[in-house]
Amino acid sequence: LGKQLELFHFDPTAPGMPYWLPKGLKVLNELLAFWRQVHEEHDYQEIASPLFNERKLYEISGHWEHYRDGMFLIPIDEHTTYGLKPMNCPNAMVVFNLKVRSYRELPLRLSDCDMLHRKELSGTLQGLLRVQKFQQDDAHIFVAEDQIEEEYGRIFALADLFYHIFGLTYRLRLGTRPESYVGDLATWQKAEQALRNILDQHVGPGNYWVEEGDGAFYGPKMDIVMEDALGRSWQMGTIQLDFQLPRRFGCTYVDRDGSEKTPVVIHRVIYGSMERFIGILIEHTAGALPIWLAPVQARVIPITDHQVAYAGEVANQLRKAGLRVEVDDSAKRMNAKIRDAQVQKVPYMLVVGKREMAQAQVAVRLRSEEDLGAMSVAAFIALAQEAIAEKQ
Repeated sequence: LGKQLELFHFDPTAPGMPYWLPKGLKVLNELLAFWRQVHEEHDYQEIASPLFNERKLYEISGHWEHYRDGMFLIPIDEHTTYGLKPMNCPNAMVVFNLKVRSYRELPLRLSDCDMLHRKELSGTLQGLLRVQKFQQDDAHIFVAEDQIEEEYGRIFALADLFYHIFGLTYRLRLGTRPESYVGDLATWQKAEQALRNILDQHVGPGNYWVEEGDGAFYGPKMDIVMEDALGRSWQMGTIQLDFQLPRRFGCTYVDRDGSEKTPVVIHRVIYGSMERFIGILIEHTAGALPIWLAPVQARVIPITDHQVAYAGEVANQLRKAGLRVEVDDSAKRMNAKIRDAQVQKVPYMLVVGKREMAQAQVAVRLRSEEDLGAMSVAAFIALAQEAIAEKQ
């Protein structure tokens, strides 16, 4: 479908690193724009950080010891090695430490959607579902211990908001302490019990399952798991409870009694890898993406060459109204043009012939083959804008 819809391309010179073609990039950018809008409304502050960092940062975080084999390394000289960042969390700690923090700032929600790189075995790469270069809708939320449960409730509500819009269902999986981990056992047990309590309260006992040893090296995690069209399970989002990294980076805030306290960090991803999310969404919709997300929302189809100029005028009106539109001015017959638009999963086909041009109208057909009949361009714009506003 990716090739048929002209969304992305994989080249052998860059294994597992997709090229986003113009239509695919529109889908990605629409998802990110919606993500930014919602997170702004929920009091997140977006940051961006360097694409690669000196190994010292990863030694502090523990990634150098526990995750180095999954990193792309860049040796500069015999004393200096950089690593393409596989995760954003160390950089979020750096941002937190830029100034003295007060308890009044907590929860401090730092979001980012930077590019990440993770080294995968060549045989495990699978289209958009498993890649080596990807964007991730990350957030790191610095909280006091007594804010953990309430913040998890907010995250669950946010996840439900996103997945409901796309008509997606998910299951939750709890990952516990792995064999290779940082920190002390007592803190791990405390974190794991906190997550079990939260899951029991918010989704109910028996409505999630436990994968022993599947946590991150710095803390237990809840994974948001979905199935693809073949019934394979994929981790999408994740919510991780971390007592370790803020300690390793010396993160502190001044509490209401004037004492210094170490915050807890909730690592949280909703979409997950943007590439994987788009891959699942393409499969889920069989390529017929929601109207608001479709790379081309309308295609104007002139019946003969005599209507090509009018089709261009219609397209310009739609573009000025904020719609994504194409004109099929090829020499093909009308039925062939309609079939092409249906294969491309274009939501609206606007057929213009002699009658439509004379009456300044368009004949509207849906990709479902439903015929809405003729209407004015203004009426169609209102129809499409309403569907887009309602995230149809």
